Amino acid sequence: MPEAAEPIVWSCRDILAPFGWATGAIVRVAPDLFEPEVRTKIRDEVFATMALCPQHRFELRTAYPRAYHDYVRVIAEDRGEYLARAAAGIILRKLGRAHEATGSGRNGRSRT
Repeated sequence: MPEAAEPIVWSCRDILAPFGWATGAIVRVAPDLFEPEVRTKIRDEVFATMALCPQHRFELRTAYPRAYHDYVRVIAEDRGEYLARAAAGIILRKLGRAHEATGSGRNGRSRT
């Protein structure tokens, strides 16, 4: 049986780092994203990066399971989905892939 790869510990300081890792990386997200002092914007960008990197397996650990469940519940709703797409647009722009970040916003207007 092959030995499991050692996880990459991602501090999330370099929000674009996962885009440069080899396919199939196991990534342990080092900060507890659900600590009360973590800003929602940071959390949204980390989740957007994870969504845009389906080639990796991300591991989240938290001492705040209630906050985690509340966050996931919100992003599963329509409003949350819109907000998650907006965060994904920010990440795509940082990658120089802004053309992939266009689409209809809340008012049906194109976002760029």
